[in-house]
Amino acid sequence: MYSFIDILCIIGGGYLVYAGIVMKTQGKIVNNVVMNKGSDESALRDKDGFIQYLYLKLIIIGVVVMLAGAANIVNDLTMQSAILATVLNCAFAVAIIVYAVFINKALKKFLKYPR
Repeated sequence: MYSFIDILCIIGGGYLVYAGIVMKTQGKIVNNVVMNKGSDESALRDKDGFIQYLYLKLIIIGVVVMLAGAANIVNDLTMQSAILATVLNCAFAVAIIVYAVFINKALKKFLKYPR
């Protein structure tokens, strides 16, 4: 069961990396990753600044989430260390909190009408 959740973490982290790469290379904003519900990129004052502010952060957070999920799977299948599992789960939680903080800061900074 835990491995299923870890696989979802790997997929979710990969999607964050994908969103960061798409933002940087194609200039498209993946709305469901970085925008509020009901908002789209037309609500941004400076789309390029928004992308510049977020893309590397998304990639780093996505990699941390993927590595935490993968390491947790390896831990579950081999060592089954409770201490390592706790550290990896804390790393995942911190990455998600940092993600939320960066998204909120970016939206406050770049939305025309911040909520």
